[in-house]
Amino acid sequence: MAERWRALAGPIGVLPTGERNAITDVAGVRVGHSQSSAGERSGVTVVAPPRLPAAAGMDVVNGVGELVAGLDIAERGRIETPVYLCGTHALGTVTQAAIELSGRGPQDSVIPVVGECDDGDLADSRRIVPADVDAATAALGAAVAEGNVGAGTGMVCFGYPGGIGTASRRAGEHTVGVLALCNFGEREYLDLLGANLPPAPKLDLHGSCIAVCATDAPLDPLALRRLALRPLLGLARVGSYGSEGSGEIGLAFTTAEAGSPLGLDSLEALFAAAYESAHEAVLNCLVAARPAERIDGSMQEPFPTGLVRELAPARGGGERS
Repeated sequence: MAERWRALAGPIGVLPTGERNAITDVAGVRVGHSQSSAGERSGVTVVAPPRLPAAAGMDVVNGVGELVAGLDIAERGRIETPVYLCGTHALGTVTQAAIELSGRGPQDSVIPVVGECDDGDLADSRRIVPADVDAATAALGAAVAEGNVGAGTGMVCFGYPGGIGTASRRAGEHTVGVLALCNFGEREYLDLLGANLPPAPKLDLHGSCIAVCATDAPLDPLALRRLALRPLLGLARVGSYGSEGSGEIGLAFTTAEAGSPLGLDSLEALFAAAYESAHEAVLNCLVAARPAERIDGSMQEPFPTGLVRELAPARGGGERS
């Protein structure tokens, strides 16, 4: 696995992590990535609960983005398919492929859950084909690659290479995990150990983030909607202010049978776990992602891991795990 934030600069937050420090620490959740078979710098990511339908909720900080099935989730409080992530212009292809993968017939309709972020700085995601969705599904497993892989292949985060990040936390007897597709942020707002960072090149692109949150806590759809907002607060901790053109969308699901809302103390711990997980997931993405060539022929600027390593001891970081 690529280097991660806590190996570079120390722990984030106060709650303990799960075994992998990934969304797949929630028992039964699996993640798969694929790259464009056309050679494009784009791809597909799938997050699969262990059983479907699963109780779910969603929330939004800024809605310049798309989550197919969002209205269905808001109305019925559940998801009927895995969560598929892709570049903006692959949205139709991935939705159609997800319908085929559901195995439903024409008289048994299904609305797949598909989220997108714009990878147009590095890729033409119109070249994603159904076989790429099949490949991501076939790759489902407990290990989660991070950085510019799968749907994150062509993403940008704070002007650095972006993509996929994940982390998890234990909240009492329950686990919360977050997987974030990171394509957002302006460099001057990045909170990075107090560092003065070089300005980012100005790109005519708006960023977005889809944050998928999983838990084994038996929450009902209302509590899951509330939980779905907390990873988006974690984005703010890194430096997002929900810019005008950003689609910052949170989705939360439970692997348990939907239940009544837990006591206030239990919900408090789950909210904190989602917030911390998202904060670290974004940082993991930044550390793991590698520079790539943009469509205009220029190269992305690498994330300053050396600077972070220098600053960490002064901030009490640098612990190894």
